[in-house]
Amino acid sequence: MIKGKMVKVRFKRFFPEQRMWVFIGKVIEFTENWLMIDGRGIVTLKGQVKPADIDEKSRIILVPRDNIAHIRILPDTFDVNKIEIITKGTREYVIVKDGPDTSIGDAL
Repeated sequence: MIKGKMVKVRFKRFFPEQRMWVFIGKVIEFTENWLMIDGRGIVTLKGQVKPADIDEKSRIILVPRDNIAHIRILPDTFDVNKIEIITKGTREYVIVKDGPDTSIGDAL
């Protein structure tokens, strides 16, 4: 069960021009239909010149599980108030202390 865990959720995209949306935070509730997370969102666009946009404040979201492309469990020590983004090659990553960095977008 992932309730109480820190996660990165990547949402499905339904057309190529759609912006990539990732949400990082702590799972409050996890059911067969819904996921409730307290954290911050990150939005990026393929080929974007400026860095990804990160929510200024934490918020709670309720997401239908059908809209989730994948979920990655992060270390419990991950701090959503100190999200740092780097570029490796042609991809953007969130730095994950105590674990491998996690990608937030497609290759540029």
